[in-house]
Amino acid sequence: MSEVKGCCGTYCKECSFKEEYDCKGCEEMLGKVFWGECDIYKCSNEKNLEHCGNCADFPCEMLSNMIKNGHNPNRMKNLLTWRDTH
Repeated sequence: MSEVKGCCGTYCKECSFKEEYDCKGCEEMLGKVFWGECDIYKCSNEKNLEHCGNCADFPCEMLSNMIKNGHNPNRMKNLLTWRDTH
């Protein structure tokens, strides 16, 4: 099974919500995760991107705000790593 990575930089294997809410990741759930519909997923999907690190606008204001207010402080680092390995 491949690693599940959120387009926002969440590495799902390390996310506490995976088991707590039986979250399968934004790709499998088409951006409709346990807390609602994800605008980051929607934007990434509309641009046909695997994740935000591959976007020409990276890091945009929407992503920066999500990272600033989110539960996962490693998102930016993850996106930079994933971008550099593809």
